[in-house]
Amino acid sequence: MSAFDKVLFVFPETRYPSGQPPLGIASLSAVMRREGDAEPFLCDMSFMKKPFEEYRRMLSSIRPDLVSITVLTPQLDAAMKAVATAREVLPDACVILGGPHATVLPEETLERSGADLVYAGEGELGFARILSGEDPASIPGSCLRRNGSILRVPGLLLVDDLDTLPLPDRSIFDMEKYFRSWYSMDRVDPSLRGTSVMATRGCSFGCTFCQPTLSEIFGRKLRKRSPEMVVNELESLRSSFGMTAFMFEDSTFILDKQWVHRICDLMISAGLGLRWCCNVRADLLDHDLLAHMKEAGLAKINMGVESASQRVLDDIYNKGITVEGVRRALSLARGMGIAVQGYFMLGAPGETIEEMRETVRFASSERFDDALFDITTPFPHTELWNRTRHLVRKDYADFDCFHSCVYELEGIRPGAVETLKKLAFWRFYLHPSRIIRTLSTVLGPRRLWRTLLKVRRV
Repeated sequence: MSAFDKVLFVFPETRYPSGQPPLGIASLSAVMRREGDAEPFLCDMSFMKKPFEEYRRMLSSIRPDLVSITVLTPQLDAAMKAVATAREVLPDACVILGGPHATVLPEETLERSGADLVYAGEGELGFARILSGEDPASIPGSCLRRNGSILRVPGLLLVDDLDTLPLPDRSIFDMEKYFRSWYSMDRVDPSLRGTSVMATRGCSFGCTFCQPTLSEIFGRKLRKRSPEMVVNELESLRSSFGMTAFMFEDSTFILDKQWVHRICDLMISAGLGLRWCCNVRADLLDHDLLAHMKEAGLAKINMGVESASQRVLDDIYNKGITVEGVRRALSLARGMGIAVQGYFMLGAPGETIEEMRETVRFASSERFDDALFDITTPFPHTELWNRTRHLVRKDYADFDCFHSCVYELEGIRPGAVETLKKLAFWRFYLHPSRIIRTLSTVLGPRRLWRTLLKVRRV
């Protein structure tokens, strides 16, 4: 029996909509439907023209007694406005915040928002206990006011066996809008109808721009769903939504190669006929693994390169890969007919303008099919943040790795990184070796819409 009747989940993405639905909310909704009798609703601001007007209308018409708001650092302002609006419309409703930003800065997030509760870490186990009416002061991961002061309950509630979780409840989303906006594999085939899938939680690597934040959310141990459950979800997505493609969003999907081989075996035997992509590390790729994944439908890999400077990779990012290793992995994949997207970052403290330019030259001249250029941004509690926070000149709410450098960089004029980032995008996609492919990807109403979404991040 739930202590709440109606729960409104809020995803305050008001700037950069994408084709990736927030699977954390989908998982919480699935747990709700399995564990209790509370009814879940969703205010997904991703595709709303007037998001806060629609949000206010939903609060008034649904009248939820619990409002659960996801907080990512780039969405901080919108999340704070969502709390204030809920307080104004439904002063008696319980308002809780969760997500990455809430996890690493729970006390500050509680102070800043005025919410009733901030929950840190994975949400499923804690959320079920909150719904049951248990006092949050006894639930690890909770941060709340008690007797006039802030109480933070230590510990993380992690799901040891991910197979015990129900499949994410994607019915809570307008999946057609997400399918129309999904551009993860446009360079492979813009007509693909795809979405995101997560098969693991956790990461054992130590990149300074992610850790230890990832470990504070998911723990240090990599936990994996069984290959059977992964393929079961893929079959469900294909039958329920007519999905023809997907992306494994996991940052370390190929770490356990035996596990990946088993997933591929099951996908092949099931005859799914799906095309897919995944994130990889250059140092973990080998021919046999790629060949098996391709046989199972792999069409594209996304490789975290970050920089073409070995010094930057080693001294600033602690990435654990080499530039030559990236070249080898790129050559291997392209030689097998697999498309490759590179992830790159520009503007780290201590990185020179020439090193940034070398990264741009490397990205555009090598055989990458796609590229994403971000401005290096030290999200709270990462090692990069701990090392360089004295150089940060902007508030968390102004963090925007697509358009804004938050650092004051010695010897680099203001605006230089932003300008170089824009030039990198155009230099890459208008390169003579890619321009025809770029035009073919853009032309057509559906393709143009996706391109406009992508260009919003330039």
